[in-house]
Amino acid sequence: MISNYDKKFNKVTKLNKSKWTSLIKLNGWRHYEVINVDKKNNSIELFAICDDNQRAFVKRKELQNKDLWKRGWT
Repeated sequence: MISNYDKKFNKVTKLNKSKWTSLIKLNGWRHYEVINVDKKNNSIELFAICDDNQRAFVKRKELQNKDLWKRGWT
């Protein structure tokens, strides 16, 4: 369960299997789920919910940007 605080401030704690909505379509999709967190390179791998073959790699800072990502599915 995502706390309201995490949603409000796009916190990226507890990333594993978290759900995100891209405000700009990536690979034609908006809804993604985290499958891998690379702490060494500070990168996060996500897959599109509707097409699990579509992968996206983003930096942690990009995921925190409210203009690009929103926590949860909307």
